[in-house]
Amino acid sequence: MSGCDLTLILRYRKAVTYGHHVLLAALEEHEATIRYEVVFAESAAATVEAIREADAERVLVLWSFYSPDAAALAEELASIKEQAPRAVHVAGGVHATAEPVQTLDQGWDIAAVGEGESTLLALIDSAGDPEGIQGLVYRDEHGVLHRTGKAHREPLGRYRAFPLTYKRMNPIEITRGCVYACAY
Repeated sequence: MSGCDLTLILRYRKAVTYGHHVLLAALEEHEATIRYEVVFAESAAATVEAIREADAERVLVLWSFYSPDAAALAEELASIKEQAPRAVHVAGGVHATAEPVQTLDQGWDIAAVGEGESTLLALIDSAGDPEGIQGLVYRDEHGVLHRTGKAHREPLGRYRAFPLTYKRMNPIEITRGCVYACAY
């Protein structure tokens, strides 16, 4: 798609595909106010190539990861930013939610905190500008830390578990939490 407002690149890793699928399902049902394209990047090299080839005013790279992966992915991120510096990198998932400032310190530009559907849709509509969007932690151009509060939490069944357009399927969960009475 040429001449779009935003290119959305998913740093698509096998370990965390389901979260991306849920976000894409929400995006599918959303009437966006801008023109955007979605690109799946399954490696660091593919991410660099997608950033370089993006024909949009703004480029967002979406990452999702767990804490054990954070250090290795921070190294990958640094390499990607060195080779293709024009993108804004948004971290989501468990680590970004639990440690948003550490996530920023590791190199990500924005940390999405909590469930990401409403946050991503607002970020898409703003063409990637985080100002005023709930559920984000970021530093502005002066290095000032901004915490925008909790993201709006949608009811569990609000969006499909997977996107139809991109033909990426998830298992369907019928419960939240731990069935073994875990205390968290």
